[in-house]
Amino acid sequence: MIMNEIFIDSNIILYLMDSNAHKRSTAQKILQGTPFINSQVLTEVANVCRRRFNYSKGQILLLWNDLINDCDFIGTSKFTFQKSMDLVRKYNLQIFDALIVCSALDANCSILYSEDMQHNMKIENQLKIINPFL
Repeated sequence: MIMNEIFIDSNIILYLMDSNAHKRSTAQKILQGTPFINSQVLTEVANVCRRRFNYSKGQILLLWNDLINDCDFIGTSKFTFQKSMDLVRKYNLQIFDALIVCSALDANCSILYSEDMQHNMKIENQLKIINPFL
């Protein structure tokens, strides 16, 4: 059986803290599969946790530590930014979303779970964006 490599957007992680039991459960199941994340995802999670949930710096560092240990991490390079600019132009992606998409492509992922991008969109004949909450 061929396993699909998956990448997750920050919103999947943030649903771990949601009051909606269905979304929280879905996010937990996705994270059990050891998905890929990048620095953009960690930054977005920290920003929302700080603003919306009033997390302290210490709480954010603990969360980052858990995510780095529970997920596969792919770095961001100069090439990532250059390719992201191409993806913005080609697919009309938001700039920060393009960084996530590019990292998912770099990690050879076939699925990107995100609530914020176009459901079922196919990128570069490799990556399919799926909203797991539909």
